[in-house]
Amino acid sequence: MDLKCVTISGTNEYTDIKDLVDLLCKYPKAEIGIQVSDEKASYQSKRYEWFFQLYDYAKTLKQNLNVALHINPGWVEKVCEGYIPVELLKMMSLKNPNGGLFVKRLQLNFKIGRDQVDLNYDRLRWVIKLFYHHRFILSYNEANKEFIDQFYFTYGPCFDLLFDSSHGEGITPQEWQPAVYPMVFQGYSGGLSSDNIAKVLTKIALMNVGNVPIGIDAEGKLKGDDGHLDLAKAANFLEAATPWLAKDQVK
Repeated sequence: MDLKCVTISGTNEYTDIKDLVDLLCKYPKAEIGIQVSDEKASYQSKRYEWFFQLYDYAKTLKQNLNVALHINPGWVEKVCEGYIPVELLKMMSLKNPNGGLFVKRLQLNFKIGRDQVDLNYDRLRWVIKLFYHHRFILSYNEANKEFIDQFYFTYGPCFDLLFDSSHGEGITPQEWQPAVYPMVFQGYSGGLSSDNIAKVLTKIALMNVGNVPIGIDAEGKLKGDDGHLDLAKAANFLEAATPWLAKDQVK
């Protein structure tokens, strides 16, 4: 197992930008996940403005960051159909000061049976192919399993995967699964914290022998009493995962 990425989800307008960037500079393999939707990140919203303040601050420091946008209902249905909101396009087009895209990954938080549109395999593949400079993340759970299985067997490893059995509710699964598809980067999410990450990574490593690239994604247990991300908890989580980040692979 090769731990490539640790995602801290839930960064938003309540997160101090300087402290956040300092934390990301300390842990170069850390990625932040920012929840975006028409309700939360439309033009001139607090999150929209915060996002560009974060970009400007990183640009001033000439510091590349690992940023993912987690696209939620309100926008995700449109994106899967190929209609990309202007605000999202602007976020996706930003460049890092040292080259490359500021936003590297896009997580499509759709759920079969909940969304307002019937997802179309060909249309989703067209969107992924059109924005080939970005990596797209698909959430794998019981609701989405059949769709994603068919998508993979039709188009191959053109996406990243997030194993998330609780549909974003932050509940630890009864069982962690090995990587679902060959040659697909897989993330794991669900109730992760600094208290349990060492045990969880040991379990995941035993299921993914060899140099299998994986990632982890935490949010719920990193929140403070105010319901927003606590950077101190995020720092503890990253520190607890550091021994695994230092390993090239675990056999």
